[in-house]
Amino acid sequence: MLLGFALGLLAMSPWAVLYYWFFAPVAALILAGALSLVAAVKGRVWPVAEGAFAAALFGFVAVVVFAVGVR
Repeated sequence: MLLGFALGLLAMSPWAVLYYWFFAPVAALILAGALSLVAAVKGRVWPVAEGAFAAALFGFVAVVVFAVGVR
């Protein structure tokens, strides 16, 4: 699960410097979806997919907190 979380954060990291930073969690969500498809076939990567989904949730919460804090 930690590997999936790290991969999700890594997927979001280059987005932090872009103008549309509020779309950063979408990359982690796409990664989580792709890993879920692989897990449906292989079955062994469910914890990695869950970790990537947790990173996407973390990113969405961060975007909401930053958006509320900016106003």
